[in-house]
Amino acid sequence: MIGRHFATEGHSLDDVLAWFHRLASRSRAFRQHIAVGGIIELASGWAEGLLDAGRAQAFTPFEVLRLRLHQQVQRGEVLGEAPGENLALVVVETDGSVEAAERVAQHAREAFRTGETMAATPSGKLIILVPRDPSTRELTLQLTESLDADEFLVSASVRVWIEPLAMSVDHIDSHLLGLAS
Repeated sequence: MIGRHFATEGHSLDDVLAWFHRLASRSRAFRQHIAVGGIIELASGWAEGLLDAGRAQAFTPFEVLRLRLHQQVQRGEVLGEAPGENLALVVVETDGSVEAAERVAQHAREAFRTGETMAATPSGKLIILVPRDPSTRELTLQLTESLDADEFLVSASVRVWIEPLAMSVDHIDSHLLGLAS
């Protein structure tokens, strides 16, 4: 329940784990609870809270996109692949208006419908985690064309691009956070 609460309040998993690590360093009983699976319960509750919040929103919360990206990067590392070899991000930047964001969301869901993780950022960008393959270019062009043809977006400034990922795992977080800002 605690993990779920922190997730719905918008706290990152890194922050929650740091708080509980600090608490465990000061309490023997708490440290024992953490040692017998309490950290897994906390993280699971946090993930459930984020997923519940995501179902209520149009997109996945940004932290879920970040977590999913890390999972895909780890999977690639096991296979001996650099992150940028098989993953990319499609970024759609709008003028930040609610109306433009809603229209972009509709078009993005129509173009990318095979389970791609999509997250909206506070800065008005939509970030979509995609495989880096020939279909990505085709789907991105399809999205761009549908946005260009949307009469409700004629006056809105909308940019779409495929953002390649860094080839080093060390730069994934800063790259993603830079895009989100």
